[in-house]
Amino acid sequence: MLVLAQVTEAQVCGEGPEARWLCLLVFRSTENDVLARGAGGVATLLVIAGIILLAFIASRLLRRFVGRIAGRMEAKVEERLAQAVASGAITDTQKFRTRRLQRLKAITGVLRGVVATFVWIAAILWIISELGIRLQPILAGAGLLGIIIGFGAQQLVRDVLAGIAMLIEDQYGVGDWIEVDGIIGEVERVGLRSPAFRDIDGTVHHVLNGYIQRVGNLSKEWARATYDVPLALDADIPTARAIIHQVATDLADDPVWGRDILEPPEIWGVQEFGPEGLQIRVSLRTKPLRNWDLKRQLRERLKAAFEEAGLRMPSQLIELGGQRIGYPFLTREVDDGTRELGPLETAAEERQPLVQSTTEDDTDGPPTGDLTTELRAEQGPRPRPD
Repeated sequence: MLVLAQVTEAQVCGEGPEARWLCLLVFRSTENDVLARGAGGVATLLVIAGIILLAFIASRLLRRFVGRIAGRMEAKVEERLAQAVASGAITDTQKFRTRRLQRLKAITGVLRGVVATFVWIAAILWIISELGIRLQPILAGAGLLGIIIGFGAQQLVRDVLAGIAMLIEDQYGVGDWIEVDGIIGEVERVGLRSPAFRDIDGTVHHVLNGYIQRVGNLSKEWARATYDVPLALDADIPTARAIIHQVATDLADDPVWGRDILEPPEIWGVQEFGPEGLQIRVSLRTKPLRNWDLKRQLRERLKAAFEEAGLRMPSQLIELGGQRIGYPFLTREVDDGTRELGPLETAAEERQPLVQSTTEDDTDGPPTGDLTTELRAEQGPRPRPD
Protein backbone atom coordinates (compact mmCIF):
# COMPACT_ATOMS: atom_id res chain seq x y z
CA MET A 1 0.00 0.00 0.00
CA LEU A 2 1.55 3.37 -1.13
CA VAL A 3 1.34 6.24 1.38
CA LEU A 4 2.02 9.79 0.19
CA ALA A 5 3.88 11.92 2.75
CA GLN A 6 2.23 15.21 3.50
CA VAL A 7 4.48 18.29 3.71
CA THR A 8 3.61 21.17 5.95
CA GLU A 9 3.84 24.86 5.21
CA ALA A 10 6.57 25.16 7.85
CA GLN A 11 8.73 22.69 5.91
CA VAL A 12 8.12 24.53 2.64
CA CYS A 13 8.07 28.18 3.63
CA GLY A 14 9.90 28.17 6.95
CA GLU A 15 8.84 28.89 10.47
CA GLY A 16 7.98 32.10 12.25
CA PRO A 17 9.51 35.33 10.92
CA GLU A 18 11.56 33.45 8.34
CA ALA A 19 8.42 32.30 6.48
CA ARG A 20 7.82 34.13 3.18
CA TRP A 21 4.40 35.69 2.90
CA LEU A 22 4.16 34.92 -0.82
CA CYS A 23 5.17 31.30 -0.24
CA LEU A 24 2.51 30.95 2.47
CA LEU A 25 -0.11 32.53 0.24
CA VAL A 26 0.62 30.22 -2.72
CA PHE A 27 0.88 27.09 -0.57
CA ARG A 28 -2.39 27.78 1.21
CA SER A 29 -4.12 28.46 -2.09
CA THR A 30 -2.75 25.55 -4.16
CA GLU A 31 -1.17 23.19 -1.58
CA ASN A 32 1.60 22.72 -4.15
CA ASP A 33 5.04 22.80 -2.51
CA VAL A 34 6.90 23.40 -5.81
CA LEU A 35 4.92 26.50 -6.65
CA ALA A 36 5.17 27.68 -3.05
CA ARG A 37 8.97 27.34 -3.03
CA GLY A 38 9.16 29.17 -6.36
CA ALA A 39 7.01 31.95 -4.97
CA GLY A 40 9.28 32.09 -1.91
CA GLY A 41 12.34 32.55 -4.17
CA VAL A 42 10.59 35.30 -6.08
CA ALA A 43 9.75 36.97 -2.77
CA THR A 44 13.40 36.79 -1.70
CA LEU A 45 14.51 38.39 -4.97
CA LEU A 46 11.95 41.16 -4.51
CA VAL A 47 13.17 41.81 -0.98
CA ILE A 48 16.81 41.93 -2.16
CA ALA A 49 15.86 44.34 -4.95
CA GLY A 50 14.03 46.48 -2.41
CA ILE A 51 17.06 46.50 -0.10
CA ILE A 52 19.35 47.58 -2.95
CA LEU A 53 16.92 50.30 -4.01
CA LEU A 54 16.54 51.49 -0.42
CA ALA A 55 20.33 51.55 0.08
CA PHE A 56 20.80 53.49 -3.15
CA ILE A 57 18.17 56.07 -2.18
CA ALA A 58 19.52 56.38 1.38
CA SER A 59 23.09 56.80 0.11
CA ARG A 60 22.07 59.48 -2.38
CA LEU A 61 20.01 61.36 0.21
CA LEU A 62 22.74 61.29 2.84
CA ARG A 63 25.40 62.35 0.33
CA ARG A 64 23.15 65.17 -0.84
CA PHE A 65 22.61 66.19 2.79
CA VAL A 66 26.37 66.35 3.35
CA GLY A 67 26.70 68.33 0.11
CA ARG A 68 24.10 70.85 1.27
CA ILE A 69 25.94 71.37 4.55
CA ALA A 70 29.18 71.84 2.60
CA GLY A 71 27.43 74.36 0.31
CA ARG A 72 26.27 76.38 3.29
CA MET A 73 29.76 76.34 4.77
CA GLU A 74 31.21 77.40 1.41
CA ALA A 75 28.78 80.33 1.29
CA LYS A 76 29.87 81.34 4.78
CA VAL A 77 33.52 81.15 3.71
CA GLU A 78 32.82 83.45 0.75
CA GLU A 79 30.92 85.84 3.02
CA ARG A 80 33.75 85.99 5.53
CA LEU A 81 36.30 86.55 2.77
CA ALA A 82 34.19 89.42 1.41
CA GLN A 83 34.01 90.97 4.88
CA ALA A 84 37.76 90.60 5.36
CA VAL A 85 38.43 92.27 2.01
CA ALA A 86 36.02 95.10 2.82
CA SER A 87 37.72 95.73 6.17
CA GLY A 88 41.17 95.63 4.59
CA ALA A 89 42.33 92.65 6.67
CA ILE A 90 43.40 90.67 3.59
CA THR A 91 44.10 91.51 -0.04
CA ASP A 92 45.08 88.17 -1.59
CA THR A 93 41.65 86.52 -1.53
CA GLN A 94 42.58 83.77 -3.98
CA LYS A 95 45.08 82.23 -1.57
CA PHE A 96 42.63 82.13 1.34
CA ARG A 97 39.76 80.92 -0.88
CA THR A 98 41.84 78.09 -2.34
CA ARG A 99 43.01 76.99 1.07
CA ARG A 100 39.66 77.04 2.82
CA LEU A 101 37.70 75.53 -0.04
CA GLN A 102 40.25 72.74 -0.48
CA ARG A 103 40.00 71.97 3.22
CA LEU A 104 36.19 71.99 3.02
CA LYS A 105 36.11 69.73 -0.05
CA ALA A 106 38.51 67.25 1.51
CA ILE A 107 36.41 66.96 4.67
CA THR A 108 33.21 66.73 2.60
CA GLY A 109 34.67 63.93 0.48
CA VAL A 110 35.64 61.97 3.58
CA LEU A 111 32.16 62.34 5.10
CA ARG A 112 30.47 61.28 1.86
CA GLY A 113 32.66 58.21 1.60
CA VAL A 114 32.05 57.22 5.24
CA VAL A 115 28.27 57.63 4.89
CA ALA A 116 28.09 55.60 1.67
CA THR A 117 30.32 52.86 3.12
CA PHE A 118 28.14 52.40 6.21
CA VAL A 119 24.93 52.32 4.17
CA TRP A 120 26.16 49.67 1.73
CA ILE A 121 27.74 47.52 4.43
CA ALA A 122 24.41 47.50 6.26
CA ALA A 123 22.61 46.63 2.98
CA ILE A 124 24.98 43.73 2.24
CA LEU A 125 24.51 42.27 5.72
CA TRP A 126 20.75 42.59 5.33
CA ILE A 127 20.84 40.76 1.99
CA ILE A 128 22.93 37.95 3.48
CA SER A 129 20.41 37.62 6.28
CA GLU A 130 17.55 37.44 3.76
CA LEU A 131 19.30 34.59 1.96
CA GLY A 132 19.14 32.55 5.14
CA ILE A 133 22.86 32.63 5.85
CA ARG A 134 23.90 33.04 9.46
CA LEU A 135 25.72 36.31 10.09
CA GLN A 136 27.71 35.27 13.16
CA PRO A 137 30.42 33.25 11.33
CA ILE A 138 30.65 35.91 8.61
CA LEU A 139 31.07 38.73 11.13
CA ALA A 140 33.70 36.72 12.99
CA GLY A 141 35.60 36.08 9.74
CA ALA A 142 35.25 39.72 8.70
CA GLY A 143 36.64 40.78 12.07
CA LEU A 144 39.66 38.52 11.64
CA LEU A 145 40.16 39.74 8.07
CA GLY A 146 39.90 43.32 9.29
CA ILE A 147 42.60 42.69 11.87
CA ILE A 148 44.91 41.20 9.21
CA ILE A 149 44.29 44.09 6.80
CA GLY A 150 44.70 46.54 9.66
CA PHE A 151 48.15 45.21 10.46
CA GLY A 152 49.13 45.33 6.80
CA ALA A 153 47.71 48.78 6.09
CA GLN A 154 48.24 50.41 9.48
CA GLN A 155 50.63 53.00 8.01
CA LEU A 156 48.05 53.95 5.36
CA VAL A 157 45.34 54.28 8.00
CA ARG A 158 47.70 56.30 10.17
CA ASP A 159 48.50 58.68 7.29
CA VAL A 160 44.83 59.18 6.41
CA LEU A 161 43.77 59.79 10.02
CA ALA A 162 46.63 62.26 10.48
CA GLY A 163 45.61 64.00 7.25
CA ILE A 164 42.00 64.30 8.41
CA ALA A 165 43.14 65.77 11.73
CA MET A 166 45.41 68.21 9.91
CA LEU A 167 42.54 69.43 7.72
CA ILE A 168 40.09 69.74 10.59
CA GLU A 169 42.58 71.68 12.72
CA ASP A 170 43.64 73.81 9.71
CA GLN A 171 47.32 73.41 10.48
CA TYR A 172 48.39 74.59 7.01
CA GLY A 173 47.03 74.87 3.49
CA VAL A 174 47.93 75.60 -0.12
CA GLY A 175 50.05 78.75 -0.34
CA ASP A 176 51.44 78.50 3.20
CA TRP A 177 55.15 78.24 3.88
CA ILE A 178 55.97 75.38 6.24
CA GLU A 179 59.08 73.85 7.77
CA VAL A 180 59.33 70.06 8.01
CA ASP A 181 62.54 68.36 9.19
CA GLY A 182 64.50 71.56 8.65
CA ILE A 183 63.26 72.05 5.05
CA ILE A 184 61.29 75.22 4.28
CA GLY A 185 58.94 75.36 1.30
CA GLU A 186 55.61 76.55 -0.08
CA VAL A 187 52.70 74.11 0.10
CA GLU A 188 51.41 73.26 -3.38
CA ARG A 189 49.08 70.35 -2.58
CA VAL A 190 47.34 69.07 0.52
CA GLY A 191 46.15 65.46 0.56
CA LEU A 192 44.77 63.04 3.10
CA ARG A 193 47.86 60.84 2.76
CA SER A 194 50.65 63.32 2.04
CA PRO A 195 51.22 67.01 1.30
CA ALA A 196 53.63 68.42 -1.29
CA PHE A 197 55.72 71.55 -0.79
CA ARG A 198 58.40 73.20 -2.95
CA ASP A 199 61.59 74.50 -1.34
CA ILE A 200 63.62 77.57 -2.32
CA ASP A 201 65.67 75.53 -4.82
CA GLY A 202 62.52 74.35 -6.63
CA THR A 203 62.56 70.78 -5.30
CA VAL A 204 59.10 69.36 -4.54
CA HIS A 205 59.02 67.34 -1.33
CA HIS A 206 56.36 64.73 -0.50
CA VAL A 207 56.05 63.62 3.11
CA LEU A 208 53.53 61.22 4.66
CA ASN A 209 51.17 62.77 7.19
CA GLY A 210 51.76 59.91 9.62
CA TYR A 211 55.50 60.63 9.71
CA ILE A 212 55.16 64.36 10.44
CA GLN A 213 55.81 64.78 14.15
CA ARG A 214 56.33 68.54 14.02
CA VAL A 215 55.49 71.07 11.33
CA GLY A 216 56.06 74.81 11.52
CA ASN A 217 53.68 77.17 9.70
CA LEU A 218 55.54 80.34 8.72
CA SER A 219 52.47 82.10 7.29
CA LYS A 220 50.32 82.54 10.41
CA GLU A 221 49.34 86.12 11.27
CA TRP A 222 52.79 87.65 11.88
CA ALA A 223 56.53 86.96 12.03
CA ARG A 224 59.55 88.39 13.83
CA ALA A 225 62.91 89.44 12.42
CA THR A 226 65.37 88.89 15.27
CA TYR A 227 69.05 89.63 14.75
CA ASP A 228 71.96 89.45 17.17
CA VAL A 229 74.33 92.25 16.11
CA PRO A 230 77.96 91.19 16.73
CA LEU A 231 80.34 93.76 18.24
CA ALA A 232 83.89 93.83 19.53
CA LEU A 233 84.52 93.68 23.27
CA ASP A 234 85.77 97.28 23.37
CA ALA A 235 82.64 98.64 21.65
CA ASP A 236 80.72 101.32 23.51
CA ILE A 237 77.39 99.64 24.28
CA PRO A 238 75.21 102.80 24.67
CA THR A 239 76.54 104.19 21.38
CA ALA A 240 76.08 100.87 19.59
CA ARG A 241 72.57 100.49 20.99
CA ALA A 242 71.63 103.98 19.84
CA ILE A 243 72.98 103.37 16.32
CA ILE A 244 71.18 100.01 16.06
CA HIS A 245 67.90 101.57 17.19
CA GLN A 246 68.29 104.46 14.74
CA VAL A 247 69.02 102.13 11.82
CA ALA A 248 66.05 99.92 12.68
CA THR A 249 63.79 102.97 13.06
CA ASP A 250 64.89 104.33 9.68
CA LEU A 251 64.12 100.93 8.17
CA ALA A 252 60.63 101.02 9.72
CA ASP A 253 60.06 104.53 8.32
CA ASP A 254 61.28 103.59 4.84
CA PRO A 255 58.46 103.85 2.24
CA VAL A 256 59.48 100.57 0.59
CA TRP A 257 60.42 98.41 3.58
CA GLY A 258 58.42 99.99 6.38
CA ARG A 259 55.00 98.85 5.11
CA ASP A 260 55.83 95.30 6.21
CA ILE A 261 56.85 96.23 9.77
CA LEU A 262 53.94 96.02 12.21
CA GLU A 263 55.44 97.56 15.36
CA PRO A 264 58.32 99.90 16.27
CA PRO A 265 61.68 98.14 16.56
CA GLU A 266 62.83 96.89 19.96
CA ILE A 267 66.36 96.65 21.37
CA TRP A 268 66.35 93.75 23.80
CA GLY A 269 69.90 94.31 25.06
CA VAL A 270 73.12 92.32 25.25
CA GLN A 271 72.44 88.73 24.21
CA GLU A 272 75.97 87.29 24.30
CA PHE A 273 79.13 88.36 26.14
CA GLY A 274 82.37 86.40 25.96
CA PRO A 275 85.94 86.21 24.66
CA GLU A 276 84.74 86.28 21.05
CA GLY A 277 82.84 89.56 21.50
CA LEU A 278 79.36 90.64 22.45
CA GLN A 279 75.98 90.66 20.69
CA ILE A 280 73.06 93.06 20.98
CA ARG A 281 69.66 91.71 20.00
CA VAL A 282 67.26 93.80 17.89
CA SER A 283 63.74 92.64 17.05
CA LEU A 284 61.20 93.70 14.42
CA ARG A 285 57.64 92.38 14.33
CA THR A 286 56.71 91.97 10.66
CA LYS A 287 54.07 90.60 8.38
CA PRO A 288 54.30 86.85 7.65
CA LEU A 289 57.13 85.81 5.31
CA ARG A 290 58.59 89.35 5.31
CA ASN A 291 61.12 88.85 8.10
CA TRP A 292 63.77 87.29 5.84
CA ASP A 293 64.12 90.26 3.49
CA LEU A 294 63.90 92.77 6.33
CA LYS A 295 66.66 91.02 8.24
CA ARG A 296 68.92 91.10 5.18
CA GLN A 297 68.26 94.80 4.67
CA LEU A 298 68.89 95.45 8.37
CA ARG A 299 72.29 93.74 8.18
CA GLU A 300 73.26 95.80 5.15
CA ARG A 301 72.30 99.09 6.77
CA LEU A 302 74.02 98.20 10.05
CA LYS A 303 77.21 97.42 8.15
CA ALA A 304 77.20 100.89 6.56
CA ALA A 305 76.27 102.62 9.84
CA PHE A 306 79.03 100.86 11.79
CA GLU A 307 81.63 101.79 9.19
CA GLU A 308 80.48 105.41 9.35
CA ALA A 309 80.65 105.49 13.16
CA GLY A 310 83.89 103.52 13.41
CA LEU A 311 82.40 100.69 15.44
CA ARG A 312 84.38 97.48 15.18
CA MET A 313 82.91 94.02 14.86
CA PRO A 314 84.68 90.90 16.18
CA SER A 315 87.14 89.50 13.65
CA GLN A 316 90.01 87.07 13.42
CA LEU A 317 93.21 87.68 11.49
CA ILE A 318 93.84 84.72 9.20
CA GLU A 319 97.03 84.30 7.17
CA LEU A 320 96.39 83.03 3.64
CA GLY A 321 99.40 81.39 2.07
CA GLY A 322 100.20 80.64 -1.54
CA GLN A 323 99.34 84.11 -2.92
CA ARG A 324 102.07 85.92 -4.83
CA ILE A 325 100.20 89.22 -5.26
CA GLY A 326 97.32 90.62 -3.23
CA TYR A 327 95.77 93.94 -2.30
CA PRO A 328 96.31 95.06 1.29
CA PHE A 329 93.47 95.88 3.63
CA LEU A 330 91.76 99.22 3.10
CA THR A 331 92.77 101.87 5.67
CA ARG A 332 91.44 105.39 6.25
CA GLU A 333 93.03 108.60 7.48
CA VAL A 334 90.62 110.37 9.83
CA ASP A 335 92.95 112.77 11.72
CA ASP A 336 92.55 115.75 9.38
CA GLY A 337 89.08 114.82 8.18
CA THR A 338 90.27 113.58 4.80
CA ARG A 339 90.15 110.06 3.51
CA GLU A 340 93.11 108.42 1.82
CA LEU A 341 92.34 106.18 -1.14
CA GLY A 342 93.86 102.72 -0.61
CA PRO A 343 94.98 100.23 -3.26
CA LEU A 344 91.77 98.25 -2.87
CA GLU A 345 89.57 101.20 -3.77
CA THR A 346 91.92 102.24 -6.56
CA ALA A 347 91.50 98.85 -8.16
CA ALA A 348 87.74 99.06 -7.67
CA GLU A 349 87.58 102.42 -9.44
CA GLU A 350 89.58 101.08 -12.36
CA ARG A 351 87.04 98.33 -12.95
CA GLN A 352 84.14 98.89 -15.35
CA PRO A 353 80.62 98.54 -13.99
CA LEU A 354 78.91 95.28 -14.81
CA VAL A 355 75.65 96.96 -15.86
CA GLN A 356 75.54 100.33 -17.57
CA SER A 357 72.46 102.42 -18.20
CA THR A 358 71.79 103.00 -21.89
CA THR A 359 68.65 105.16 -21.64
CA GLU A 360 67.54 108.01 -19.44
CA ASP A 361 64.37 106.10 -18.52
CA ASP A 362 66.40 103.61 -16.53
CA THR A 363 66.61 106.08 -13.62
CA ASP A 364 62.96 105.53 -12.65
CA GLY A 365 62.34 104.08 -9.21
CA PRO A 366 64.01 104.62 -5.88
CA PRO A 367 67.16 106.74 -6.35
CA THR A 368 69.08 104.68 -3.82
CA GLY A 369 71.38 102.64 -6.02
CA ASP A 370 70.37 99.66 -3.86
CA LEU A 371 69.48 96.77 -6.18
CA THR A 372 67.68 94.95 -3.36
CA THR A 373 65.39 97.92 -2.71
CA GLU A 374 64.82 98.41 -6.43
CA LEU A 375 63.90 94.73 -6.81
CA ARG A 376 61.44 94.94 -3.93
CA ALA A 377 59.87 98.12 -5.28
CA GLU A 378 59.50 96.50 -8.71
CA GLN A 379 58.26 93.02 -7.71
CA GLY A 380 56.69 93.73 -4.35
CA PRO A 381 57.25 91.63 -1.22
CA ARG A 382 57.81 87.96 -1.92
CA PRO A 383 58.86 85.07 0.31
CA ARG A 384 62.64 84.70 0.09
CA PRO A 385 63.67 82.39 2.92
CA ASP A 386 67.17 82.20 4.34
